[in-house]
Amino acid sequence: MVRDVADRLKNQGYDVDADVDGYTQPSTINGYRPDVIAVKDGKTKIIEIETPDSVDSTRDKKQQNAFRKAADKNSDTSFQRYVTRR
Repeated sequence: MVRDVADRLKNQGYDVDADVDGYTQPSTINGYRPDVIAVKDGKTKIIEIETPDSVDSTRDKKQQNAFRKAADKNSDTSFQRYVTRR
């Protein structure tokens, strides 16, 4: 799903870093590496994708907190979280 999201955003004209082969690895944010960072027209999307097994784990909660804090600091940055079905 990380690749699908990254490819879709790239096709929409975003500059994309993604934590999958073929993309530059995203920088860490508050100590955590998001699955995707996409930038277009000065707007940044921080995207994290979870599996059903990792949802609401301690790490998931810490990542969400770190990414939300980063997004809250800048009105041009948003945080999106997706959960896969498998």
